[in-house]
Amino acid sequence: MESNKSVSATTSNNLGKVIVKSVYVVAILIGLYYVVTIALPFLIISEDVYGSYFLPRAAWVFPHVVGGILATLIGPFQFIPRIRNNNIRIHRLLGRIFLICVMFAGLSSFYMAATSQVNLPYSIGLGGLGFVWLGSAIMAYVSIRNKKIELHREWMIRCYVITFAFTTFRLFQDIFNAWGVGTQEEILTLMSWSCWAIPLFITELILQGRKILK
Repeated sequence: MESNKSVSATTSNNLGKVIVKSVYVVAILIGLYYVVTIALPFLIISEDVYGSYFLPRAAWVFPHVVGGILATLIGPFQFIPRIRNNNIRIHRLLGRIFLICVMFAGLSSFYMAATSQVNLPYSIGLGGLGFVWLGSAIMAYVSIRNKKIELHREWMIRCYVITFAFTTFRLFQDIFNAWGVGTQEEILTLMSWSCWAIPLFITELILQGRKILK
């Protein structure tokens, strides 16, 4: 009986790992799609790409885009155990670059939110995104400087979830548009909050839930 229980637990564990890895890979692929199709074109500052809405703010949009792209691409490598455990120098270097990118992208997001022409709730939602993005990055840095490795890991997870808000925003914006749900302004306003607040809450449930179940 004990042997059967052990086999069952191992199978369940392995299945859980496969599901987590599958979700991780799918999420990264979706993120890459939006980075390539939406973000990368903004590396070319022109009226054709930026349009009349973004071009006057190009000095703020460009560092936001560059920082966001690099943070999105670097983030997944920070959670690969083989790199983290066997190549600590690479892990630290990528971590520093990631945090610097978040700082540039997060700070520039405040100006973009303040000069947005959608509506006030949209601007506040994007401002809140910038605030929690910077806050989580700072907490991750302070944690590792004080050798609080587990806290550092948790704050880095939160920080990347927020970094991924760009992908979440675009994905559900496309879904809502395809389904004909709401006006464009309503969708933008909804996603300015839900692209980071809901994923962050789900992440917190998982992080704290694992501690409770230990």
